[in-house]
Amino acid sequence: MIQSEYTHLWEEAGANRLQHIPEKQGSAAVYVGIDGCPDGWFAVALTGEDGGWLTSLYATVEELWAAYGHARLLLIDMPIGLADGPLDRRCDALARERLKPGRASSIFPAPVREVLEAADYAEANRVQREVSGRGLSRQSWGLVGKIRELDELLRRDPQAREAFREAHPELVFAGLSGRPMEHGKKTEDGYAERMSLLQSVFPSSGWIVEETLARYPRRTVRRDDIVDALVLAAAARLCGGTPDELPETGDTDRAGLRRTISFVDRVRRSKPGWAEIPTPL
Repeated sequence: MIQSEYTHLWEEAGANRLQHIPEKQGSAAVYVGIDGCPDGWFAVALTGEDGGWLTSLYATVEELWAAYGHARLLLIDMPIGLADGPLDRRCDALARERLKPGRASSIFPAPVREVLEAADYAEANRVQREVSGRGLSRQSWGLVGKIRELDELLRRDPQAREAFREAHPELVFAGLSGRPMEHGKKTEDGYAERMSLLQSVFPSSGWIVEETLARYPRRTVRRDDIVDALVLAAAARLCGGTPDELPETGDTDRAGLRRTISFVDRVRRSKPGWAEIPTPL
């Protein structure tokens, strides 16, 4: 891990104290949200009952998995099951439908599996076009290294395959609010909109973001990286480790990896008390 882990449990009086989240199987349930960042992988972990939280930065997904192999669910903003041919992944198409009109473009096409072997963008773009009929965006190419890293872990480790689920922060925000976010996440209005929703489902959210911003330089972890990882962790905690998925019927790629996007569908779960979470201690 690049920097030391830390956590806070809020007191009733509003103070906080240092206390590590349990790391052993059989202790309090832990839920993790993960976002790729310039220096590796940024993770937010939340405990299931006492309001504990932990932010941490890892150079590799292997290091992250070594730290959180005991977690009940890890939601990660990174494609897992990849495209096999000319058609988009069904999960991407369904997610775009839910995010129309304003946020659908945040779901970009996942690369085909053959792209993971490419040495540079020119080769990746050619391979993507040969297999799918369309080129590969520079944005997608920028993620290929992290997609490859995660793919290698999941194909090798059956336990990791069960624990990790692909998620998309904008789909999670839309599922929690009942509609897509109105403003872009990098704007001040967009930040305020997302933080208001986060505070409603995990009251320590504002404190977590501010403490993390103070701890890491922007070249290492950006504000939107923190917010994205935090909403994934909050969603994992809210659903108790059993998220909703697109498509509902499930799908896998030819490597046997899940080709689904996880989120929490607030409308579907609209029963008394479903979104109530314990006030942090």
